[in-house]
Amino acid sequence: MRSTTLITGALAVAATSSLFGWGTTAYAGEPTTTREKGIVLECSGTWRGNEVYASLYENNTAGNTIQIVIADGDVAGGGRDTTTAFKDGRDVRGVLKLKGKKAVVEGTARAVGPKTPVHEEHDDAGQHITIDGTHRRLANDLTFTWKGTTVPLDCDNAFVYDLQVSKESTTGN
Repeated sequence: MRSTTLITGALAVAATSSLFGWGTTAYAGEPTTTREKGIVLECSGTWRGNEVYASLYENNTAGNTIQIVIADGDVAGGGRDTTTAFKDGRDVRGVLKLKGKKAVVEGTARAVGPKTPVHEEHDDAGQHITIDGTHRRLANDLTFTWKGTTVPLDCDNAFVYDLQVSKESTTGN
């Protein structure tokens, strides 16, 4: 399977690392700061004896992405970007065509427990990136449906995030 259980810290890096190419680029002398909010749902399950990986990623500034892979792509796999949110209140729904058939990830998710502080600093592609904010666990109950079969998904590391991302050029003029 392409993605097995990930720890929340690894998901945090995945959530913020994918922003580097999508967000506003900071040029020499032009630092940028964005407030980025969204969700990360990384799920697994078994569909007709095959492992399923499903990911729903929302980011209010970078856009949203759905990805579904069955049996490491040997059965089916795909992904797409969208401006449509996957989470509306507690309801979650993501739809993707796989081999001409509608694949659906749906159910409920709600923020629970305390907020966990996040602070990261690193350099990437000529930028110094500072990330400050919070993550909060998402309790969820999601299923995957494709070709008439519905199965439960395990998304135990799901979280909602609210981050301030600052980017500053590390290169001279």
